[in-house]
Amino acid sequence: MKKITLLLLGVVVFMAVIFSADPLPGEKELLEKAWQLYEQQKYREALESIDKGLAGYGETEKLLAAKFNVLLKLDRVEEALKTAIRREEVSERKTPWHCLDIVSIYLKLKSPDTGKAFEWLDKAVERGFLSYTELDNDEFALLRKDKRFNELVEKIKNNIGIDKPAKDFAIELITGEKFALAEQKGTAILIDFWATWCKPCREGIPHLKEFYLQYKDKGFEIIGISLDSDKAEVEKYIAAENLKWKLAFSGNAWQDATARLYNVNLIPSYWLIDKKGILRDFGMHLRDKETLKKAIEKLITR
Repeated sequence: MKKITLLLLGVVVFMAVIFSADPLPGEKELLEKAWQLYEQQKYREALESIDKGLAGYGETEKLLAAKFNVLLKLDRVEEALKTAIRREEVSERKTPWHCLDIVSIYLKLKSPDTGKAFEWLDKAVERGFLSYTELDNDEFALLRKDKRFNELVEKIKNNIGIDKPAKDFAIELITGEKFALAEQKGTAILIDFWATWCKPCREGIPHLKEFYLQYKDKGFEIIGISLDSDKAEVEKYIAAENLKWKLAFSGNAWQDATARLYNVNLIPSYWLIDKKGILRDFGMHLRDKETLKKAIEKLITR
């Protein structure tokens, strides 16, 4: 499986901030233009466009996130670091991904500041960073030499709750039916936190369809929890894709109660629970089709 590096994740974040809701008037159009230039590898022109936006709209998180990614492409590392820190300061929603961007820059400096990098990585964990398998990437090699690194990984695993009873929840499905995790004993469960606007979520849907059809009669169920805010869009997507598994929608987006219970801060977010209600697997590695398939097969044979 190809791992998602912090730099690639940054590109995903660039796309997400452009197409997320509630931009300032005119800001979305400016960001879309910057993204087109970015895709054409016209990074200086993209930076000029973003800087015009910053002058006109002020230091918004969306514009600073876009500038950060463009500065990385231009190898202007010191400026990228300042931009990443400023983006973290102005952001209303404090996420671990802001911290990880800063970690990546401290490790890219000519003289890497591992002390600062570890400080921001620790802050990312405090904010809910859970994808510990991504720490195997080469970009973290310097930090793995620090004895605190393994302690931090164990802290993440404990925060996730691997090999412990999954956090219980009861929700109303989009059909009006009730779903309670505690009542699913005897069935292996995949919890999928997703949204219609999320490209990686949509890319994973064909795999979920395949696995659902293949394993639903072998004690396997999917509960999809939408982090959208527009119910009509969700219902339209479900109908168009003919999704058959259990689906829930609260309309609270990232503030969805179950998403907050599971500390979800990046989607799609897959959680695998065995037939006894024990959380067995979680992480970005499950986005890989064959990895997810093997994990599901392991669960249904337990």
